[in-house]
Amino acid sequence: MTARIGVLAGQAAIAALLLSLTGGCGFHHGHASPTDALSGYQSDVGEIQVISAVVGGKNVFIPSTIVVTSGRPQALSVFNTTDKPHGFAIKGLSIEIVLYPGEETRIELPTLEAHEIYTIGCQLHPPHRTATLVVAPGR
Repeated sequence: MTARIGVLAGQAAIAALLLSLTGGCGFHHGHASPTDALSGYQSDVGEIQVISAVVGGKNVFIPSTIVVTSGRPQALSVFNTTDKPHGFAIKGLSIEIVLYPGEETRIELPTLEAHEIYTIGCQLHPPHRTATLVVAPGR
């Protein structure tokens, strides 16, 4: 599990760096999109680990930026480390799951199109911090 978290942290750091280098969203400002910068990225991970946790009194998803590749189905394995149920909803994909305390839940993602960005939130507690699912082009 520790190795998987290390991989996730590396993926999140790469995604954050690429987003900062491309000037944020880029979609409406004539810049290259963040997913253009990820075009050479290829994930070998078929299941991505995500954690629902409380950090500094705020409920968060770790990593906050999840990068998947287009063209193949993938899965998220979400572990709720808190003592309360929380939601995991991906707007635009009709995914709404309840995450129970201390349990890990596998969420199958459909095959996604490249250059899409989805917001992930908690449908049970909307004020919680959101996360982002970025779909990079596959090879």
